[in-house]
Amino acid sequence: MRKKSLVKTTYTAIFTAIILLSTTLIQFSTGLGEGYIHFGDCFIYLTACILPFPYCIIAGALGGALADILGGFAIWSIPTAIIKLLIALPFAIVCKKEKSGKILNKKTALMPIVSGVFTILGYFVAECFLYSVASATLSIIGNTIQAVASGILFYITATALDKINFKRRINNG
Repeated sequence: MRKKSLVKTTYTAIFTAIILLSTTLIQFSTGLGEGYIHFGDCFIYLTACILPFPYCIIAGALGGALADILGGFAIWSIPTAIIKLLIALPFAIVCKKEKSGKILNKKTALMPIVSGVFTILGYFVAECFLYSVASATLSIIGNTIQAVASGILFYITATALDKINFKRRINNG
C-alpha cells in the first residue's frame, strides 16, 4: 500500500513539474495586455485523465500556482490554483470510472469545453476582484483563445499518447 502511495505521489510531482514548465517555458502572447497562451492547461487535462483523484487535482493546482509565482504574477497564484483545480475536476470525474485505458474517449472529448468555460469564467471573476469589471471583460477574448488552444492541443496530445498506450503504462508501472 505504501509503495502505491509513493508511486502516485512521485507521479504527482512529475506532472506538477510538467504543468509548471509547460506554462512558463512555452508562451505565446495574445497581444491583449499581460495574457498569454501556454500549454499548461493541456497538461492539466492530460494529468486529470491519467492520475487518480485527488492527485491530478493537486498537480494541476500546484503547477499552475507555481507558474504564476515564478512568472512574477504571485497575486494570481491563489485564483489560479482554484481555477486549475476546477478545470481538472471535469476530467477527473469522467475518468474515475473509465476502464478503457484511453485518454481520449467520448466523455473526455467534451471536457475541454467544460474546462474552457471554467477557465473563462474563473479568470473573469478573479480579474473583477483584482482589477475591474472592464479589465475582466477585455480579458475574455484572451482567455477564450487560451481555452480553445488548450483543447486543440489536448486532442492532439491525447491521440498521440493513446497510440503508445501511455495511460496503461503509467498505471501498470
